[in-house]
Amino acid sequence: MKIEFWLDYLCPFGYMVHKNLEYIIDNYHFDDVELFYRSYEMVPGFDPETDDCSLETLIARHHLLDDDEATNYLSHIKGVHDIRPVSVTDAHRLSHLAKRYGLAFEYNKRIYHTFYCRKQDISRHDVLLEVATDTGLPKKAVLEVLASDLYLDAVSLNRENAIMKGIHEVPHIRINGTIRLPGYQSVDQLLLGINRALLEQSKSEYCVDGNCLRRKAR
Repeated sequence: MKIEFWLDYLCPFGYMVHKNLEYIIDNYHFDDVELFYRSYEMVPGFDPETDDCSLETLIARHHLLDDDEATNYLSHIKGVHDIRPVSVTDAHRLSHLAKRYGLAFEYNKRIYHTFYCRKQDISRHDVLLEVATDTGLPKKAVLEVLASDLYLDAVSLNRENAIMKGIHEVPHIRINGTIRLPGYQSVDQLLLGINRALLEQSKSEYCVDGNCLRRKAR
């Protein structure tokens, strides 16, 4: 089963969805599940020095809300109102490095925790270096990414491909390419989507003499 997760670190609902995914991964077992992270910057190339705004303003721009609607949108999330938006492009680029080393889940877990719990600036290279190396990424490879524009195209292409698939807001989860779970998803909602995917997957398989094959999707 393939789970794709489009996210931006500046979106607190993405953080909450990830915590729910962490809970599921820690407490449930599913065979052959792959979790793929897709970068989706709400405001591509956001730079607080030239585009100074609050988290509410950023959310309003992304979801096409007015200021009051954005404030209400975030009102149910504790501890986010003192968070100032920062540039997250480098954090996204390092997530692609983490994917290369098979450490994407642990990296994203740590980067979210660093930003929302420790309230550290994840645009700072020293902070990103600590997060990445604590995750297990080679320091030399991390420094190489931070000193260059490596994976910048991958970050942009993730967003472009999402838009081509009709994904215009984050967070967004897609399971097996067909089941879409946009916006905030509780643990129960995520489990419902996963179980639905497993049911559909089982219907697409058949066995003959102990050999199981998967029917081709039409």
